Amino acid sequence: MDKKLQRAIDNNHGVYEVVFAGHGIRWNKNPSSWYCLEKVPPLYSNLVTRSAEWRPDGAFRSIDKAFENEQWENWSIKDSFAALDLGSYGFEKLFDAQWLYLEASRFAPEKEIAGIRYELIRDEDALCLWRKAWDADEALGNRIFHPSLLRDPRVHFVAGYVAQKIVSGCLVNKTEDVLGISNCFCAGEDTGYWSDMISFIHATIERADIVGYERSEPLVAGLRAMGFEAVGNLAVWLKKRCS
Repeated sequence: MDKKLQRAIDNNHGVYEVVFAGHGIRWNKNPSSWYCLEKVPPLYSNLVTRSAEWRPDGAFRSIDKAFENEQWENWSIKDSFAALDLGSYGFEKLFDAQWLYLEASRFAPEKEIAGIRYELIRDEDALCLWRKAWDADEALGNRIFHPSLLRDPRVHFVAGYVAQKIVSGCLVNKTEDVLGISNCFCAGEDTGYWSDMISFIHATIERADIVGYERSEPLVAGLRAMGFEAVGNLAVWLKKRCS
């Protein structure tokens, strides 16, 4: 497997591990998949493939059994290689996306967006504001981003302020020698926000390579202009409870 793709996939596992740890949720890993047999937070998958050769196995069947027996609303699989067709198992494809990789030395910043200052979130009051800015559904943010994450050195919450209002931000996590960016939010798809956040991350956290994934083609095109490269495709499959 391409090393950049491997780093992006491994970093995504790292996001899951810190978020799940905040909720006391156990997870498992083998050569072909990263998986959890418990109900997981919203927007997170119970199984993430680690090999393009993965096919539904014992872990898959155990999760599906828990889905049925415990009456979960849904469960999902992140196909890290866009190699699967899970329609015959009752899943529907939720979205396609691309893994992205930015070598720190190739970063080409855009012109800064005026009037925004960036800070790291340090306390629970600020985290509450960050969650609300990330999604208006306050309960959703509360169910994912536990305050214990503020004490985890592997993650950082980045917030862009106009006066006292948070208008942009992201979650940053570190695995080995790369930093992952996820849960990004800003006004529209202006890549200038991404540029400013990356500049802040390099100046404040670490000047390291950046990984992540995106599904918006216009945004991906803009990120390529900043030095990102697409290193692979992924897909997320969702199974819902029949009404």
